Amino acid sequence: MTSSSPKSARAKDGRDYQRRTPRYRTDLTLIVRVLAEGGYVRVHGRCTEISDCGLGAVTSAELNSGEIVSLELPLPGGDDMDLRAVVRHRMGFLHGFEFISLLPAQTERLREFCRSLSEDS
Repeated sequence: MTSSSPKSARAKDGRDYQRRTPRYRTDLTLIVRVLAEGGYVRVHGRCTEISDCGLGAVTSAELNSGEIVSLELPLPGGDDMDLRAVVRHRMGFLHGFEFISLLPAQTERLREFCRSLSEDS
């Protein structure tokens, strides 16, 4: 797997900016739980890149920027992780999620997973 440098990101307006942490390419199933009028709705997706701060995913429905969601993320070699996140950006069905309110154990598990992806490069 490859990673992108923290310095290689580019904003929509063409300006470069520095990422807080590197992102790593991956291919994991993902379930997004979103609160709708009738209760929670499950949206299926694929996580295509991940860091210890967030992830990028393609989902089966468009979500709104700023929306708070729950993510079910099955990491290899462990149980599913239940994570809270905010939708930071959307382009069609491609979304960027930033993790919020992570427990220390969740942060460490994500870092371990990302390290394992960097070792595969």
